[in-house]
Amino acid sequence: MAGIVSCWAALLLLLAVELLLSAAGANWGTGGCAGLMALLVAYGFMRITRAPALATIFALGGLFWLSILLALGSLDSFTRTNFPVGNTLSSTARNPRTPPDTAP
Repeated sequence: MAGIVSCWAALLLLLAVELLLSAAGANWGTGGCAGLMALLVAYGFMRITRAPALATIFALGGLFWLSILLALGSLDSFTRTNFPVGNTLSSTARNPRTPPDTAP
């Protein structure tokens, strides 16, 4: 029980460090804190070192698919482009007093 409580306390400490780094604008440290948190969960709560080999394989497979999903999800924002339209809409009426449904 003491191991679980100490792991939980370490997770809370890393959360506080991550929040302080984010508030300070040092976003480079948040990924490191998240990685350490994942390792603490794997070794502290899941006890992956004492698990059977099949459980280790499934844990590694889950990390593999998570990395693929994160990579594919980030492709959307990396490949998105913004095309300028201009100052006016392309389908406006020539006479502003004419309703759009009766425009020539």
